[in-house]
Amino acid sequence: MRKTGFVAIVGMPNAGKSTLLNALIKEKISIVSPKPQTTRDSILGVWTDDDSQIVFVDTPGALKSRNSLGDYMQRSIDTATQGVDCILAVFDGHEPLNEREMALINKYVATKIPVVVVATKTDITQTEKLMVELAKLNQMEGIKEVYCVSAKRNRNVDELKQALKKYLTGTQMYFEEDDLTDKSQRFLVCELIREKILLRCEKEIPHGVGIQLNKMAYENDVWEIDANVIVEKASHKPIILGHNGAMIKEIGTSARLSAQKLLGAPVHLSLWVKVKENWRNSAYMLNELGYSEKI
Repeated sequence: MRKTGFVAIVGMPNAGKSTLLNALIKEKISIVSPKPQTTRDSILGVWTDDDSQIVFVDTPGALKSRNSLGDYMQRSIDTATQGVDCILAVFDGHEPLNEREMALINKYVATKIPVVVVATKTDITQTEKLMVELAKLNQMEGIKEVYCVSAKRNRNVDELKQALKKYLTGTQMYFEEDDLTDKSQRFLVCELIREKILLRCEKEIPHGVGIQLNKMAYENDVWEIDANVIVEKASHKPIILGHNGAMIKEIGTSARLSAQKLLGAPVHLSLWVKVKENWRNSAYMLNELGYSEKI
């Protein structure tokens, strides 16, 4: 009988949570970029082997909310950390632990849910600096274990996964053996498009971008995908389009190739840039873009 359970992945923006999730389940299901707020919704990643099923819950980075979308993201974090078997508190091992990160770890320790702290990005971290941060953690009460990993180089990732099995408390299989996530193909395609924008556009643009799927259908052995790129300021539209449409073409080409890999078939992708002023505070637009409360 397999041991089963849920593990929530929490931490500050850019701590490496999504990269770690992808490494843990050995597939890319959560988009990754250097920009804060890359992850906007809780995403489940499922790992099943001969003796266990671990359902990892990737969460948005902990930020002070500035709009309705931020409120939704915070609720996603709060919901994701309730009733789990273990909490993975992730921090960027390349940077010193700050007061907000220490407070976040203490917050989850106080819940009495087992907390395992993970230092990421150790492939680019100086050992001497990392030892200082580990000493801080060793002085904190309530932490069950501390792991140092490099998700990009797959260092200690499997060891971490094996260690987490001791915290699993269930025996019920929540997903089929070949399931990797709870998210639909439609959701994953939208996230891939947003990822390409995050990787290519200026700092002020990504926070105000959403993807609205108009059509996604498999026709004549080709996926026909039509989507709107939603921006919240008229001045952002020409930036997304680029000179003579060069930027949106580059985004579309990259997104199409990633979508083809995801879907396993040719993709025809059409992207349109639409302005919806202040959409992050619009309940209607948040619902349209999939950021709605789940039961």
